[in-house]
Amino acid sequence: MKQTIEIVPPEGITPRWMTKALRGRGVDATVSDLTMEPVGTGQVAEARRFHLKYQGTAPSNAPRSVVGKFPSTDAVAVATGKDLKLYWAEVMFYRELAERARIRTPLAYVAEISETHDFVLLFEDLAPAQVGDQMRGCTVDEARRALSEASKLHSSFWNDAELAQQEWLSIPKGCQGLYTTELIESSWAYFKKTYDGALAPEVVDVCEKYVRNHAHWNRPRPLPKCFSHNDFRPDNMLFSADGGRVAVVDWQTSSYLGSGMDVAYFLGAIFDRDTRRTNERTLLQEYHTDLVAYGVEDYSFDHLLDDYRHYSFAQLAVAIAATVIVKRTERGDRLFMHMITGAAHQALDNHALDLLPD
Repeated sequence: MKQTIEIVPPEGITPRWMTKALRGRGVDATVSDLTMEPVGTGQVAEARRFHLKYQGTAPSNAPRSVVGKFPSTDAVAVATGKDLKLYWAEVMFYRELAERARIRTPLAYVAEISETHDFVLLFEDLAPAQVGDQMRGCTVDEARRALSEASKLHSSFWNDAELAQQEWLSIPKGCQGLYTTELIESSWAYFKKTYDGALAPEVVDVCEKYVRNHAHWNRPRPLPKCFSHNDFRPDNMLFSADGGRVAVVDWQTSSYLGSGMDVAYFLGAIFDRDTRRTNERTLLQEYHTDLVAYGVEDYSFDHLLDDYRHYSFAQLAVAIAATVIVKRTERGDRLFMHMITGAAHQALDNHALDLLPD
């Protein structure tokens, strides 16, 4: 893939580099100075906000700030990002799909990756929109707005045979990408030794049964399939105070797989248990109505509910494996316990354990 601009770390972003980056997107301005600050809590990559100053009077499309994304500074996390092709997936989403998807996501000024999977992404800054917080969760209205974006994304690439032929696209052999049975089993063994006593007994029981039956659960799913975000949760969303559209970021684990993944993953741990049980069916009905309105055919609400039950375990896989493959932080530990607990209760409440043979 031919590069149009040099791939540099955050400290390598200079006014000259930034000028070239913006001009590549039609911003006819010269950056005279910039300042950098950390932003976000990414565990596989690093993000920085750059405040810009220009020579003379800048045109109306010249941003006052932009956000850059770069490989992690943590050796384990950067190895994960490269080895699992997470960086590649995100760069290619912005290069190939972002403008075709109906979902709200930041404009990318730069999306470059090397043969060794070093990369740089440069986005429009959507501030003052606020990044969500998985630990705080969502209001029902915020959840509705997020699922509205999910329906736009999924319907855009529903059973898309042409998309499925793209060399760069991750198409998992099983129902969920990246998380092999070997990884899940080894991660759970590590989890039990490292986080002994962190989870309620009934949650541990769900995890034990899921891990024991992971190979069965992870069998390939039949059509329909769609392009999914696969880490569709508040930490990867930007919410505007005026109630406008939710913007979705962090496409590192995106792939083409069975329908139902994102909605189950999202609803599993954004509410307390009673709020989820009270609202999940209505939210799923609204999501399904949107899919149909956007042209999805031959996909009944009952089919969606079957997919939802199946993928209620997906968040368990992600959180259990993450304790091994990403940078460890205090917030990360609390986040993973929160995700595992929410997903286990979701599986129990929707009788998803009945789908597992053992």
